[in-house]
Amino acid sequence: MPAKAVITAPVPSVQEAAREMGVAKARVRQLRRLMTAIVEGRDGRVVRFVTRTAPAGSKRRAVAKRRVARRKQAARS
Repeated sequence: MPAKAVITAPVPSVQEAAREMGVAKARVRQLRRLMTAIVEGRDGRVVRFVTRTAPAGSKRRAVAKRRVARRKQAARS
């Protein structure tokens, strides 16, 4: 199990970060409501975590092999 981390530095609030980036207060409120709705699942969106069943490299190799086989078959015809 990984060790727990303790954050000791001051972390800026959403409002402080938005002010520094120049985001309007109304937009900050709108984004906070949107994110809360997404997290709570109130907006009808389906939030899923994507997991890979096979390494990406092997899938790419399989796709590349199929392409080569199709080209060879097309060349023979």
